[in-house]
Amino acid sequence: MEVLVGRRQLWDRAEVLASAMRLFRRQGYVGSSLRDIEAATGLHPGSLYRNFESKDGLFRAALDAYNDQVVRGRVREHLLEPADPVAGIRSFFTSAFETGPGPDPGCLLTNTAVESFTVTQAADAVRRGLETIESGLADALTRARALGLLSADLDVEVSAAHLLALYQGLLVLIRAGTPLTKLHTITDGAMASIGPKKEGQR
Repeated sequence: MEVLVGRRQLWDRAEVLASAMRLFRRQGYVGSSLRDIEAATGLHPGSLYRNFESKDGLFRAALDAYNDQVVRGRVREHLLEPADPVAGIRSFFTSAFETGPGPDPGCLLTNTAVESFTVTQAADAVRRGLETIESGLADALTRARALGLLSADLDVEVSAAHLLALYQGLLVLIRAGTPLTKLHTITDGAMASIGPKKEGQR
């Protein structure tokens, strides 16, 4: 929401970043023009440059906000808080594509990682987001192993890295319009890779 007071534009930073996140998720950095940014956020060019210095600055701020709000929120909800960490890992995967009606704009981290350009510091933000996910997966795997839901011999570090790679690949396939049946099959394969114990197994 923005208003003009005299010649100065007043706006809500959180709303601007939320709008910028949606735009960049949908169109990418390269595909988002300054006119698109103004239409999505309400920021006039002067306000954009005064507060974020450039389109790059807004993009970096949007990536940071995405990490703080979306990535950390999903990790907390599916990987850190569930009483059943194995079920939480599965829901972390399936919640990425069971989003209800309408096209999903995809993950801003994944979209940024595969876009063919370099924005100063964007790679660092992507890396931090991926490390947050990998750490959350490792936490869930460690708890699952301690609860006896996974083998005591499970290598948590290797399995967390493997799941992260599978998850990122899944997100690319989601963006490509892969059928839900195949996405569920991939999720089943990811879960099989960590070998949840069957009933009666020691």
